[in-house]
Amino acid sequence: MRKVFMMTVLALAVSGCASQQSNTPQVRDLSDARRAVENSPQYTVKAGDTLYGIAWQHNLDYRQLAAINNIDAPYQIYPGQTIALREGAGGMSTSSGGNASPASTSGAVATGLQPQATAVASNDQELDWLLPDESAIERNQRLTAERAERTAVEASQQVAAAANAPVESTNQQPPAQPAQEPAPTPEPTPEPEPAAEPEPAAQPTQTVRTDRSSRTFTPAENIDWQWPTDGQVIGEFGQGGSITAGIDIAGQKGQPIRAAGPGIVVYAGSGVRGYGNLILLKHNDQFLSAYAHNDSLSVKENDVVEAGEVIATMGNSDADAIKLHFEVRRDGQPQNPLDYLPSR
Repeated sequence: MRKVFMMTVLALAVSGCASQQSNTPQVRDLSDARRAVENSPQYTVKAGDTLYGIAWQHNLDYRQLAAINNIDAPYQIYPGQTIALREGAGGMSTSSGGNASPASTSGAVATGLQPQATAVASNDQELDWLLPDESAIERNQRLTAERAERTAVEASQQVAAAANAPVESTNQQPPAQPAQEPAPTPEPTPEPEPAAEPEPAAQPTQTVRTDRSSRTFTPAENIDWQWPTDGQVIGEFGQGGSITAGIDIAGQKGQPIRAAGPGIVVYAGSGVRGYGNLILLKHNDQFLSAYAHNDSLSVKENDVVEAGEVIATMGNSDADAIKLHFEVRRDGQPQNPLDYLPSR
């Protein structure tokens, strides 16, 4: 009997342990999943994206990104297309079709967006505030001539009246009087000069589009870097803020932004988050430069520009202050611009 009791107790204990083990919650380590979400290996193309812009956002070389996705020059991509950001991420190339092939998008290319607030004056644009008021000038000339004619008539009438005045006759002849000289003709009263019109108030510097259609791009062998604008450096490479890959240069709204070297515009628009109205210049196969937070852009994609040529005006688009954010990248990797720009 005692043996049966011991076996029963043992069986109950074993059963309880098994039940407890089956009710224990399973815990998974989600850190890898979170990391995979934060560092997504793919990017979905939006309207306005370019391959250069996507590579710039992810600190990649555009050639590397194109090679990963089997995209050939001129690097056309399509809204909705999946772009792999590293090898083996399964991106869709333009030749493979996928969820946004050229056929499914009716040939819509995700080219760079042009900013809505571009304020550029052409050489033929009529600036009324700089032109003289022709009607006012004509009116002043007519009034001046009428006043001069009226003064001359009045003077002639006074002389005639004095010469024809009657003389009273008497028995006694008056002593001979010396011949009276005719009254001098009064000189016409000088007319007041028309009041000078006030000069128009100074206007902000406006960029003028240049015809660059005949230019061809030749990659620069050696880049003679120059400062893209005047002003104090208020943010150095790697310092604070959300964009630390370049330098910030303070200035005034509307002041000119110039190309730091010769190159071709590979992006001009506002589709790269955090950069506002942005211009990317390709100088050669290694170097790109960026000009961010502009007020207006005076170049478009595929424009060939010369070093020192005005390409934009300073502003504060997508920024907390008026400034130029300037970057230099070599093979897709951020460089300290102060290592390339001349000392000043």
